[in-house]
Amino acid sequence: MTLKFLAHGGSFQSLSWEFRVGHSTVAKVIFETCTAIWDTMQPIYLKSPTEQEWINISHQFSNRWNFPHTLGAIDGKHVHIQCPLNSGSLYYNYKNHFSIILLACCDADYKFIWADIGAYGSEHDASVFRRSQMGKQLDEGSVQLPKVDQLPSSNVEMPYFFVGDEAFPLKPYLMRPYPGRQLTEQKSVFNYRLSRARRVIENSFGILASRWRVYRSPLLCSIKTTEAVVKATICLHNYLKTEAPTTYVPPTLIDSLKDDGGTNRDGEWREIIQNDTNLTPIGRVGANISASATMALRDKLAEYLISDAGAVSWQMAYVNRGRF
Repeated sequence: MTLKFLAHGGSFQSLSWEFRVGHSTVAKVIFETCTAIWDTMQPIYLKSPTEQEWINISHQFSNRWNFPHTLGAIDGKHVHIQCPLNSGSLYYNYKNHFSIILLACCDADYKFIWADIGAYGSEHDASVFRRSQMGKQLDEGSVQLPKVDQLPSSNVEMPYFFVGDEAFPLKPYLMRPYPGRQLTEQKSVFNYRLSRARRVIENSFGILASRWRVYRSPLLCSIKTTEAVVKATICLHNYLKTEAPTTYVPPTLIDSLKDDGGTNRDGEWREIIQNDTNLTPIGRVGANISASATMALRDKLAEYLISDAGAVSWQMAYVNRGRF
């Protein structure tokens, strides 16, 4: 029953008719099964990486996406829900939907390595990341990240970091694009290279939404069941991506690189969920106030990416054409 609901979506009422059980029984079974999936699989397929595992993830990002020292790509989505009882406007977001917020981070192979689920849809954008478990742990320095190290083939010292889009704040542990349109060549190259690494989380969410059709429409269940459903699908996503990668994610499903190495070919997931997904962007999730030292770190990384040690052969052709 639960796997059918997650994979195909539908309502509790339709499941009640199909399995000939009461509506309350359906709700109980789905909540308890999703909770059991999380409790059993999370320690195996969504455990916190060790310092060496973080370094391995960084090597994958460097080798596959040409962005060194990257520990993961971060993004967030609204998960649309029905209006919870007695909740007022707590879950009512700026897009005029009721929702909870899913913040997640993935590795270079489209597997989630962290997820924070359940912030109110109405929560002010700038506070979402700061109040998330990951945001708090990174700010406190309690995550066991690798120590500052030299960038490949150079003596440039750089901390390890996550990558996000312009919605996220610039931090020593979180790189985001330079704002604006009229950018210098160096800044444009940085934005292009970062965008290639960041598309991994975009594809991870795309796989999740296209494979688990429960995300095709608002979830008509309680908040605790909604959170359990999201947690279960994330664990199942990682399990299938690990144990049956080519069956779960055929090469054509995800964005891929054309022969020139620099251009992305859109994956089929984009067409599958076009205008038909319950996961929508959350907007800005952090205040865009950055310390000068952090901006200097980004500038140093941008300078490295146009140096002989850090450049890739095709980057200027695509920056000049605006293809990113």
